[in-house]
Amino acid sequence: MKHILILFICFIFACKPKVKNENNQGYTVEGKVTNIKDSTVLLLYSIKLNKAIDSVYVINGEFNLSGTIEQPEEFMLSTKLDPKNKNYFKYIFFWLENTKLNLEGDLDNFRYAKINGSKLNDILYEQTTKKRAFYEKRDSLVNILGSGKRSETLLKQLRDIDSITDKIDLNFIRTQPNNRVALKSLTFLKDTFSKEELSNIYNSLDETLKQSDDGKSIGTYLSINKILEQGDYIKDIVGSDLQNQSKTLASIVKQNKYTILDFWAAGCGPCRKQSKQYAELYKKYHSQGLEIVSFSLDKNRKNWESASKKDNITWVNISDLKGNNAKTPMTYGIKGIPNSFLINQEGKIVSEFYGYNPEKLPFEKELESFFSTESSIE
Repeated sequence: MKHILILFICFIFACKPKVKNENNQGYTVEGKVTNIKDSTVLLLYSIKLNKAIDSVYVINGEFNLSGTIEQPEEFMLSTKLDPKNKNYFKYIFFWLENTKLNLEGDLDNFRYAKINGSKLNDILYEQTTKKRAFYEKRDSLVNILGSGKRSETLLKQLRDIDSITDKIDLNFIRTQPNNRVALKSLTFLKDTFSKEELSNIYNSLDETLKQSDDGKSIGTYLSINKILEQGDYIKDIVGSDLQNQSKTLASIVKQNKYTILDFWAAGCGPCRKQSKQYAELYKKYHSQGLEIVSFSLDKNRKNWESASKKDNITWVNISDLKGNNAKTPMTYGIKGIPNSFLINQEGKIVSEFYGYNPEKLPFEKELESFFSTESSIE
């Protein structure tokens, strides 16, 4: 679940539910939470829609949510994010479906609360319990890094923990693939499997799962012949900017000596910080032949537009609003964001930069070398 939390944590807000199904049979979520202040607001946050669809006050440790949903979906139930007290942010991922669910837990360990009433949440709880000790260790390391104590040793420990939890998920997918919990995990770990094994897992799924959003995502991934990497030539990308003007990556690449292709999203904190770094590179090298193409993986146009304005993105900024499980990010092998590629005028990927480093501008050494060499030749 670390992937989802990073992507969606920053855009939590409340609104009224709008999702309905044909049968008019809805869901209820009845909760009992200990050690929680009266009138605390909980937000029901849709991972698919990238927004909160409902909110509720907790009174005397209890709350009740109700509504309808078209099909089972993963949601996050959380307190509001308080920038002044980030430790107060509590959340739990769960599967919402049109049935009665009962949640019981303590606010301090809200992530591990027990939700009864559906098989999907039983499966999720079992998997979360297997990984709980590793999650708790990971959280403590993230808190240390967040305090400014960045070190390669801590980062290696994080990678080791992620490797262990991924192995737990991989075993789960291989032994119990035919459920939405496993399918969700598969969307994040699909590139770990060979195409043959992935195809076998996909073909073993019920037709309902194949037709779900996650199932379609795996089907799309299987249709891609080659995942691009450094040394390959680009596959064209078509997107529209905030003025609804269509643009293509191929045409932009041909017009510039070097192009940075940046995959980002409004809800990705590190992406937003990296935008400031790109502003610095753009100011320094644009006149010499550098262009930047920021490709948003948002599905929500308002989120994309708001973030773009706040970050003052002045370079090419496009999206197809299809999200991170669409064909474009899959073709470029995007596993997480930010993820960027440096492309020469012939369309060849000459370098890749993954993640965000506050102490290092993306492609700084490459660009300095490229443009200083050209300057000396001239």
